[in-house]
Amino acid sequence: MSLFTAGILIIGDEILSGRTQDTNANFIAKNLTASGIKLEEIRVIQDEKKIIIDTVKFFSETYNYVFTTGGIGPTHDDITSESLAEAFNKKYETNAEAYNILKKYYPEGEFNISRQRMAKMPSDVELIYNPMTAAPGFKINNVFVLPGVPKIMEQMLKDVLIKLKKGNPKKITTINTNLYESKIAPSLNDIQNQFIDCSIGSYPYFNFISKKGGVNIVISSWKLNSLDEIEKEIIKMIKFNGGKYSIV
Repeated sequence: MSLFTAGILIIGDEILSGRTQDTNANFIAKNLTASGIKLEEIRVIQDEKKIIIDTVKFFSETYNYVFTTGGIGPTHDDITSESLAEAFNKKYETNAEAYNILKKYYPEGEFNISRQRMAKMPSDVELIYNPMTAAPGFKINNVFVLPGVPKIMEQMLKDVLIKLKKGNPKKITTINTNLYESKIAPSLNDIQNQFIDCSIGSYPYFNFISKKGGVNIVISSWKLNSLDEIEKEIIKMIKFNGGKYSIV
């Protein structure tokens, strides 16, 4: 099975300062996994040209696909497009198609200089169309440049994913148990060693009101066609230790 890899770059000082909560990375990650693309890294970076250039170049060389969000709006601090032009040695210029899309979208007299700035991007890019507010993103090499506004980004990403080459979706199942992590850790380790083509994660939780807790055991694999055998082994282990379980 061919496995395609991806990295996500969240660009924006407002994310790093805590003024804005990022939800884009989570949305992209879930959709990549469901599409058979393995997300290997998420990085949040500031609106600084050198950092954007260096990071995008590294990600582009490392992963099959790179997704960026943020920094393609109409204001002075939206420097993603300009930075990517420099990163890939392209001219930073007005894209005629993007310009015409935006000109048609805005009422007469409202397509001002700031809005015209959203049509400026690296030369020779493929546009990513925006069904909500017209301003397009773009694809340059293996980098997909998307807006930071979540609802707009989500719609555009769905269209992007339809066209990408993908592998098989990652298989994931979660087993909840009322047993504590310390009780099942040795047995989980043995099961993990037995099934090396899967990943078994243990995620404890505790409710301070009810004073009760337990563990969510997540089984996942890019390689296996079925997780049934592993699931049965974990359930058998939980029962042996006197615990209860449910499939989440």
